[in-house]
Amino acid sequence: MKCRLRSVVAVALVVVAAACAPRTPGEDSWREDALRAVSEVRSSVQVTRVALEQASDDRLFDRYLQTMVVDAEGAAGASAEKFAGFQPPRSERERYDAVTGQLDAAAGLLSDVRIAVVSGNEGQLPELLTQLRDAAQSLEQLDHDLRHPPEDPAGASS
Repeated sequence: MKCRLRSVVAVALVVVAAACAPRTPGEDSWREDALRAVSEVRSSVQVTRVALEQASDDRLFDRYLQTMVVDAEGAAGASAEKFAGFQPPRSERERYDAVTGQLDAAAGLLSDVRIAVVSGNEGQLPELLTQLRDAAQSLEQLDHDLRHPPEDPAGASS
């Protein structure tokens, strides 16, 4: 009886441990998740860029600008963090590093913008605006690159 109980407990532990293992999505599913995260972060970058442009033309109240950049930073950070938790398929591991790196860089830039806006450091805003434009362009290129499977180096030489 004790042996049978131990066997049942052991099987239950194996099942629970297997359920806790990260899901490895297929290549297409992973790319869809990556595209969604890149799109969400790019939207946050673009919203922040437009808000800074409007603020520089005195078309936006300071408090509203602060709210917009705080919200954009939060949304980008949440998207980047959620995507970083997805297990990439073996064929996408290299691009996983590229995607998470760009998402993290964009989220960091949005943090820099928030810090400058909330502290009233208007002198930094023109440079940050340039960086936001560059980040949006990089994320657009990443979006384009992710729409296709990675190139197979072995297949490329055949």
